[in-house]
Amino acid sequence: MFNQEVKGTLARLLATENLTVEHRKVSTAYFDVDKRVLCLPIWKTASETVYDLLVGHEVGHALYTPQEGLGDAPKAFVNVLEDVRIEKMMKETYPGLRKSFFDGYRELWGKDFFGVAGEDVDELPFIDRINLYYKGNSTIEFTDEERVYVDRAIKTKTFEDVLDLARELYGKAQQEEDAKPDNLDDLSLDSKDGDDKEDDPNSDGELEVNNNGDQDGESDQKKPVDDMTDEELLDELFPQEPTGGKEYKETESVTDQAFAEALETLVDDDTRDWKYLRLPKVNIDKIITPPKKIADDLQRHFEAQKEDQRHEVKDYPWRADDESGVEYAEKHFNEYKKSAQKTVNYLVKQFEMKKSAEQYKRAAVSKTGVINTNSLYKYKLTDDIFKKITTVPDGKNHGLVMFLDWSGSMSTTILDTLKQTYNLVWFCKKVNIPFRVIAFQSGHCGGYYGDTYQRFHAGVKVEEDTLAIGSDFTLLEFFSSRQSKRDLDQSMKYVYLQAFSFNGWRTRQMNDYSLGGTPLAEAVYCAREVVAKMKKEEQVSKVNVVCLTDGESNPMAHVARRHGDASWSGASDENELTIKSTQYSHAVYIVRDPVTGYQRVMNMSPYQTTAEIVSFMREITDYNWIGIRICSKSEVSRVFRHFLSYDHEEIERVDKQWKRERFASIKDKAGFTEAFYIPNQGLGGETLDLEVKAKGEVATRAELGRAFKKHMGSKMTNKTILNAFIEQIA
Repeated sequence: MFNQEVKGTLARLLATENLTVEHRKVSTAYFDVDKRVLCLPIWKTASETVYDLLVGHEVGHALYTPQEGLGDAPKAFVNVLEDVRIEKMMKETYPGLRKSFFDGYRELWGKDFFGVAGEDVDELPFIDRINLYYKGNSTIEFTDEERVYVDRAIKTKTFEDVLDLARELYGKAQQEEDAKPDNLDDLSLDSKDGDDKEDDPNSDGELEVNNNGDQDGESDQKKPVDDMTDEELLDELFPQEPTGGKEYKETESVTDQAFAEALETLVDDDTRDWKYLRLPKVNIDKIITPPKKIADDLQRHFEAQKEDQRHEVKDYPWRADDESGVEYAEKHFNEYKKSAQKTVNYLVKQFEMKKSAEQYKRAAVSKTGVINTNSLYKYKLTDDIFKKITTVPDGKNHGLVMFLDWSGSMSTTILDTLKQTYNLVWFCKKVNIPFRVIAFQSGHCGGYYGDTYQRFHAGVKVEEDTLAIGSDFTLLEFFSSRQSKRDLDQSMKYVYLQAFSFNGWRTRQMNDYSLGGTPLAEAVYCAREVVAKMKKEEQVSKVNVVCLTDGESNPMAHVARRHGDASWSGASDENELTIKSTQYSHAVYIVRDPVTGYQRVMNMSPYQTTAEIVSFMREITDYNWIGIRICSKSEVSRVFRHFLSYDHEEIERVDKQWKRERFASIKDKAGFTEAFYIPNQGLGGETLDLEVKAKGEVATRAELGRAFKKHMGSKMTNKTILNAFIEQIA
């Protein structure tokens, strides 16, 4: 079955305007002129040819048919004549639609969509003959008087022209209807040649059976449709000899009504409902907590805690030699900062080398027009005697936005993860790459696991049929290149203390910045505004967006009306907007970007959330999307096989890479431009010590060897990961 969303894209292209196309469980197409939404039924049995016809037809109505009243003009007559006008205009604008209209109507004729099979079309009311004539039956004959109106139908330019002609034709139809005898029921229905015949039970359109047992009009020698000439096909579709007879009212259009009813048979009544969702409109300043506030809050918290711990020493003199927990954490941070400089310097060196290599690869050599006097001796042999200049193009000004997972599952790896982040921050600072490090987090009781009532975020415009952001969502901007060196150092120190405290190492965390859920999807929704603000502030031309997490995003949710479940949720208004999960719905979800118009069907499986929303954003932005996923050995095996499907060579490659380098990467298969998978153990940067035995114990030679190997392996793993990362931004 062809992709109906592709046909929706076709409709938008045909419209040549900001037109929204939606497929819904409706019986007939309609156009909302206020919202500029063209709604198409979900056609199940329509062929691709018929689908093209119907799409072209409905787009024509959306473009050219106004939503004004008909006045005293008869609706059926207006429908027929307006179809003629808008289809003519669509064919003139898009000549390629001519074939779609011809083939589509031919197919519908064969399926008797106009309800006149077996009838003499020349006996139909005039308005029906006009309808059939312009929908493919060129065999219909008109009188000279009728031909005038037929020609006027195709020459109508405006909707007013259509209304005027409809009123005029309806007036003539009324006159003809009034002129008919009153005793029509007593009249015999003679055939065209005047022969008297008794009523035939097969005269309702069914084929007679001849003496040879074959159906009348059919034989074993009958040609297939594909082998018929155009004239033979027209004779087959529109037989000249009637097989039945009916009386029609001149003031009604039987073909228009029959066609409308037949179209409803194409609709898929059993299909799942299609829901169209838009990206939310966010005010990023109301969602992001700035670095200074975070640093000031954490500083007050830990300095007060440090003072409390000092008072404890005073109360218990035998603990005078003990370091406070906060002081111990500060020492831990300072030691790490010192040790990490080797890694940072290594990154800077690799980055500069790769950047230079890329620039010179794009270098262009050109002649200056100035003669090189040292080459004059070659003038009889070659024209290449001019001085040359090599132009090395400057690289684009890059920026880095990192979204850091601040969820509860990160508690055991958050400190090591933060170390990797710090390496990147120091690296960006040294090579003058603008950066933002933003943690994403949601409260402990979010509303994403069912139809749980949840308040909306103050920084999001609440609109029905948009992806939702709940009130418990927050973005914490930990670090920014716009901070001064002093402020950045302060921020990095106190965020480190907060991460240090999550495992209870003699420090107490600040609850306002504790770990929570994993609203990665919501963070991705906000990426466009974050990047736009960064580009404005930093004048960067290319942005790399990094998402660092240890698992899948929370399932996506959307804004919807309650529709009668108010009593269950405790809400006062059943039409009140609420947040509903997409996870347990049987609907088909299509996500649309209102800025670019791009839309596509989204897989709302919880295991696909990250890949789906990131790949969607890749289509509507020019960012380089990089994923860093922290995972165990067993988890990474499952992830590889999920995203690489049956590509056994690629699976074997990443397996070898994981075993050899203790990380692996996948390009363009997991939503990201490149997704890095790194182990959840030994993740930190440079280690300070080569710990083998407890203090005072003597290590064997073998133990020393294993410890050294582990130590160096950790260092090389981190350098390998970071080196692979900078290739993306070099």
